[in-house]
This record gives sequence, structure tokens and C-alpha cells, in this order.
Amino acid sequence: GRAVTMCEPPARSLIVSEAPRVGLLALLGSSCLVQEAFLAPQAAQPSVRRLHAQRNAELAAKPGMGGCVASRLPGSRAAACGLLSLAVASALRPRRAKPRVAAAMSLQALPAGIAIVGTGSAAPEARVTNDDLAEVVDTSDEWIAQRTGIRSRHVLKPGETLASLSALAAKRALESAGMSADEVGLLVHATSTPDDIFGTGPQVASEIGATGAVAFDLTAACSGFVFALVTAAQYVRSGAVKSAVVVGADCLSRWIDWSDRNTCVLFGDGAGAVVIRATDPEKDALIGFEMGSDGTGACHLGVKVDNAPVPVGGGNEGGSATFQKLGMNGKEVFRFATSRVP
Repeated sequence: GRAVTMCEPPARSLIVSEAPRVGLLALLGSSCLVQEAFLAPQAAQPSVRRLHAQRNAELAAKPGMGGCVASRLPGSRAAACGLLSLAVASALRPRRAKPRVAAAMSLQALPAGIAIVGTGSAAPEARVTNDDLAEVVDTSDEWIAQRTGIRSRHVLKPGETLASLSALAAKRALESAGMSADEVGLLVHATSTPDDIFGTGPQVASEIGATGAVAFDLTAACSGFVFALVTAAQYVRSGAVKSAVVVGADCLSRWIDWSDRNTCVLFGDGAGAVVIRATDPEKDALIGFEMGSDGTGACHLGVKVDNAPVPVGGGNEGGSATFQKLGMNGKEVFRFATSRVP
């Protein structure tokens, strides 16, 4: 995380003995520029070209700046830089040096903002009302509505999948944005209830036809969509991708105890999606965010794992895992939500 100053080579012509120094300086200079261009607060981000000009103008006026950067680093970092410079030197041939190291570098990614250009949503057709629930659990429409404001919830049928529901929301978001699936560079699927514990995001990308997109799941429960949007925004802002689809979806109905009126009345199934694209930094739609995590509250809400011992030979035991039903300490969850969540 330490910014390293980029130096200018003292000689006009490059000889073999200078190759390690120039190779190292180029790499460290790139690291410095990327840090300042992409990790600084949005309002303070300079353009990459301006950074090059400023750095070289400042350093050209300072005496003795042709020295090795590694000599000014802590011991362990200096050693690592030395090894790195030798590796770079082996790939360099003697050639005429450019006036400045910066002129030999090409940084394609420029700072960018994000624009939300499309939205979409999807819910299962099956709709369960409070009166329907009263047929299977000791509750009533009045009891549920008075405490939660909920009158009904949508539930996936046994043969339906979360991937298909998520894909429908993503397709509608792309239609809203006027984009085709082959323009999508990234798909982040925020869910705690995937069809496959290895991840459902790639299946969603396949179903919408985004064959060129990187796709993965992100698990953060109720905060999942917010975490996914912030994550995707960093990919777009850095220039890694030009556009991304963010999907938040869950089928919690499959993990609740339908005989527990304290939890079964609260959860349903659905999916929502947005499409984001790169835009000018001054038009950034993500003004700011504040994120955090508190693992001490994990005992109050979750779907835990049960591990049954299984002999695996040699006197060793492994575990055979199954998931429990969703458990919740309603009072603690309510206290957290009303005191910590905006």
C-alpha cells in the first residue's frame, strides 16, 4: 500500500547493466499510477496522462533521482524488488531508451463512473396469501399483517429453479437498458440460496446468452445486492469491464420450517437485476457507500450445517453434511435492523 516514486533513467541510451533498473522502475511506476488513479476518492482522481506529466516534471527537477528505487524500500520489499528486476531484465534487449520511463508505458484503463441504465425483476407465479398459510400453521391474516405488513409472498414450485428466475430478471434489465447479452462483461449473482453450492451465476449468464461474461455468486444474505452492486462498480470504474449485470435473488421458501409461524410468514422468493455501464466520473450514479460486517451476530439468523461423522478409513472420520432449516432470533434481528441499518 506504499506509494513508490517513479524515477527517470539518467542515461540517454540503455545499456545491459541499466536494464534491471529500468524494468523495475516501469513496474513500480505503473503500480504507483494505478494506486493514485483508481484508489483515490472519486473527486480527487486525476487523469493518467496528467499523472505521467506531473511525475516526470517533478522528478526531472530533483538531483540524484536516477538511483535505484529498491534501495529506499524496507529490506524485505527491496529483496523482492531486486528479484523482480532481474526477471524483467532477462526479457529486455539493449535498445535506445525513451526520454522518460512513463512514455514507454501504456495504461489503457482510465478512471470512470457508473450509470444504472436498466432494471428488471421477476417473481414466481405461485402466490401464497396469509389466509393460505393459516391452513397449515396457527396464524391469521390479521396477526401477520399487524406485525409485518405482509399480505402475501411468492414461492417457487418444486420443478422451478432460482437460475431461471434470476435469468428472467436479468433479461428484463437488459431489455430496459436496450442492450444485448453479448455486451455484458460481468455478471454478479447475489444469493444465499443457489441451486448449486458451487454457484449459480454462471448458469444465469448462460441462460441469458452472456457467453463472454465473467460470472460468479456473492453470498451476503440481506446485504447481498448492495455488496454485489459495489463490487461490480469497482470492475467498471477500474476499466476491467465496460458493463455488468447485478442480480439479487433468493428462494428462501425452500429453507424455512413451514410449521414455524415466526419465520415462515416472513420469507418468499424473487429476483431483481440492474445493468450498469461505464460513464464519465462526474456522472457517477454511485455517490458513495458504507459497508461493514459483524460476525458476532451470526448465531441470530442463518441456515446452519449439521455434520454427521463418517468413517473414512485408517481410524479417521469425515463429515456428511446436511443443512438445517432457517433459524432466527427475531428480537435480536429486529434490534440490529432498527439500530444499525439506515
